[in-house]
Amino acid sequence: MNQDIVHVIRAYEKSLNTSDTQAALALYGEDPVFMPEFSAALRGRDAVKAGYDHVFGAIKLNVSFTIHEIVEMGDLAYVRTTSAGKTEILENNTTVQEANNELFILRKEKGLWKIHRYLFASSNPPGAR
Repeated sequence: MNQDIVHVIRAYEKSLNTSDTQAALALYGEDPVFMPEFSAALRGRDAVKAGYDHVFGAIKLNVSFTIHEIVEMGDLAYVRTTSAGKTEILENNTTVQEANNELFILRKEKGLWKIHRYLFASSNPPGAR
């Protein structure tokens, strides 16, 4: 596995678990698209930043990512992951089980792998949270 790409995914996991918008945004490239579940796609750095600010204002994550595959195609790569853990809903101080499928598309920009597109969807059946 390409360790530079693995590092991006591990750094992203850490940014989620520390609710760090700036750290998450630093992993994205110049023209990012973030496609969270139940939301319109967020395109551009300002929209992606606002999306993470919103997420981190609503929940506190404690998740681990498992990398299932990394496929490189020149200056593009995709990474298929799953994540699992717990999510604290800040509004009502409850904790729920978290499990997702994720697809990252990375692009090499100025010699560094950056998140170009990111999509996730829950793998918990409705009502299982």
